[in-house]
Amino acid sequence: MKFKKDKQYYKFSFYGFFKNLKLFDPFLLLFFISRGINYTEIGILYAFREFIINLFEIISGIIADVIGRKKAMIMAFVSYLISFFLFYALNDFIGYLVAFLFYGVGDAFRTGTHKAMINAYLVKNNWQDEKARYYGRTRAWSQRGSAISSALSAALFFYTGNYALMFLLTAIPYLFDLILLSSYPSYLNGDSFGEYDSIWKTLIGQIKAVFTALKSSLKINAIVLTSSYTGYYKAVKDYIQIIVASFSAVFVLSPDFTVKQNEAILIGGVYFLLYFLSSYASRNAFRVEQNSRSIKSGLFKIQLLGYGLGILAGVLFLMSLYFPALLCFGAILIFQNLRRPLGVKYISQQFEEKIMASVMSVESQSETLFAALMALILGFVVNYFGLGWGITSISALLFATTLIHRRI
Repeated sequence: MKFKKDKQYYKFSFYGFFKNLKLFDPFLLLFFISRGINYTEIGILYAFREFIINLFEIISGIIADVIGRKKAMIMAFVSYLISFFLFYALNDFIGYLVAFLFYGVGDAFRTGTHKAMINAYLVKNNWQDEKARYYGRTRAWSQRGSAISSALSAALFFYTGNYALMFLLTAIPYLFDLILLSSYPSYLNGDSFGEYDSIWKTLIGQIKAVFTALKSSLKINAIVLTSSYTGYYKAVKDYIQIIVASFSAVFVLSPDFTVKQNEAILIGGVYFLLYFLSSYASRNAFRVEQNSRSIKSGLFKIQLLGYGLGILAGVLFLMSLYFPALLCFGAILIFQNLRRPLGVKYISQQFEEKIMASVMSVESQSETLFAALMALILGFVVNYFGLGWGITSISALLFATTLIHRRI
């Protein structure tokens, strides 16, 4: 291992750990259902979140490259905190749209920017060859945070029965991240500009640089490759809560538990195990690169396997085989963390470091386009035909399009 686990390594790691202490996450879809939001409306909410991210994505990355990445990250976390309060305080479809507006702005200013900061740190220390391993190791801490968050949220809901409270409690670790981000060294800001009369000139130049880089069809294909599975993951991941809820109806842990308490324990346990396995997958993602002809080849293999398991999960759910369906669906989520470090390294090989935050934001925008479209389709199909048909159809569509894309 070439890189060192210095102070900044642990700052990157704990940033991800606190960021993923989203106590509401294991129950988000069930929270909406409990408030009378149907699957079509849930699809619209998820698509709206991705639309907002899409709307701000590229400009947020460019702003981060121009005025400083630390400032952009701080703006993101302030927006997150506002959204958590709105989810807690409001209780209707329109209110949740407003909450997702702030959440989407937070995501837009965060995604890509922190990866660009890690990339700048690796470049400064001449550790570029270690990108997949380094990013995988720091991302593993994110998955540990998610695992602990799942256990905590399950315990809290078991005793309180209050989904909305989870949003309010999530504000605590996000405040810790605000403090942590402010301690990052100034050089991770990138080549930012403090004089406002130079910002717009630099902004225009940065936009031109990004669009010039994206004229290459090979680079566009690289972004599509790395972002399509992430979009799929974002659109389908919360539906695992429905599979677990269906499984909990036939697998009762104790007759003394209420239906909601039984669900809470099973959901918390499933998420904890998934994130623990995801942490292991992320730490060992570099092994996929070592055992593949190329990073690109490894990414294609993982995605096809993931979509194939999605088809199988949907069919098994239709047959009321909930536990096998859960195993297949869980693998889809684990694969996201196996392939993501490879995707970051693959993208960083295609573009210059000075526009990396902008490029990562373009990639994130591509993810949101895929996620918004798939969330709308999935929400509609699930609402009218059921979860089994929804997962099967969207997975089969992506499996077919990936085979076509692989030949391009």
